[in-house]
Amino acid sequence: MRSFLVSVFLIAFGVACVNCKPWKSKLAMSVKFKVCDESASYLAEVGTVTVEPCDKQPCTLRKGKNSTITISFTENKGVPAVNDTKAIVHGIVAGIPFPFTIDNDDGCKSGVKCPVKPGDSEVYKFTLPISSVYPSVDCVVKWELKQTSKDRKKDGKEVFCIEIPVAVK
Repeated sequence: MRSFLVSVFLIAFGVACVNCKPWKSKLAMSVKFKVCDESASYLAEVGTVTVEPCDKQPCTLRKGKNSTITISFTENKGVPAVNDTKAIVHGIVAGIPFPFTIDNDDGCKSGVKCPVKPGDSEVYKFTLPISSVYPSVDCVVKWELKQTSKDRKKDGKEVFCIEIPVAVK
């Protein structure tokens, strides 16, 4: 009788299921994004931005968990090839940018096949640990990918720069 009651309880609360599709705990969503500066001359054009997990905007970044951002972009024609890159990430709260420290800022080690030549389409992917010490706050994530080079004249040109609203909880 006791096992029957436990089974009824589990079924009633959706824990046990026959012929059910597995529930996905990680949802990925293409998100609306803003180009940081519409008047800037970026080396690439961003196509899509996906955040995982995310099921609605603004995406919720859970403290103590990881969030993955995937940015597809195409190098503009007529610009020089990009050989080396550096990612720079900020959380903007009340107009004030706060840096997110990332352990691997090299875009060429985050899915981008360098050198990126004009017309090439690439995918940048990075998994960001959301620290449990971050405050619970609504903010804008600013994600930049900059060209780096030993030749300082080429250093710092932005491959792309996007902003997406998020909620850290």
